[in-house]
Amino acid sequence: MLFLLGTTITTSFLDSLNPSAIAQQMLLQTMVKIKRHIWFFILGIGLANLLLGLAVYYGLIAWISRLFSLTVQNYPLPVYGVALMAGVLCLVLGICLIRKTHRSLGCDEGDSPKAPVSLSPISLFMMGAAFCAVELTSALPYFGFLTLLTGYHFAFPLVFLFILVYDLMYVLPLILLYLGYNRLQGTRVIQKLENLLGKISAYIVPGAIVLIGALLGYYGGMSLIAG
Repeated sequence: MLFLLGTTITTSFLDSLNPSAIAQQMLLQTMVKIKRHIWFFILGIGLANLLLGLAVYYGLIAWISRLFSLTVQNYPLPVYGVALMAGVLCLVLGICLIRKTHRSLGCDEGDSPKAPVSLSPISLFMMGAAFCAVELTSALPYFGFLTLLTGYHFAFPLVFLFILVYDLMYVLPLILLYLGYNRLQGTRVIQKLENLLGKISAYIVPGAIVLIGALLGYYGGMSLIAG
């Protein structure tokens, strides 16, 4: 038990040093008007990480994967066609948003710094959950921990407790980043960082839509060609 607890804390600490999650939160902290709403982004990551860990442990993710494979096997053309159309729509929408953002930033050039965006707590929560779901596909330490935990054949309360400990350690750097940012807010360094990241953050959503569109389009198109 002590070995498992030590492994849980060590593995989760290494997994928590995630530069992409930290960079994403830094960008959001420059965007949001009410800084304390960042807690909803952290909560979204933490809750999604916890629930997805339980889903992987109890085989729900594997069941969904088998269901998707079965659907593709029985209805390949509709699935690939929908993926291709969704990819094209996302590409067009993303490119339009990028052009609109570029024109908007060009018009605002030389004016006062752009005001923070008023992102709702629900939006921040959903962004955190979605970001965690995407990151889970490459979370090798998490999968290693879940594999080790499976070998102990614990009842649900202990499984939940160990995954919760892992989850709390995973979001700890994000909490510390939020607290440190608030302490330094208003300093010259933070002001320069906000001006820089504020320009970059305007392209996050359009860029993500273009990337999703490219992936869906590639998957659908190549599958139709191969079929």
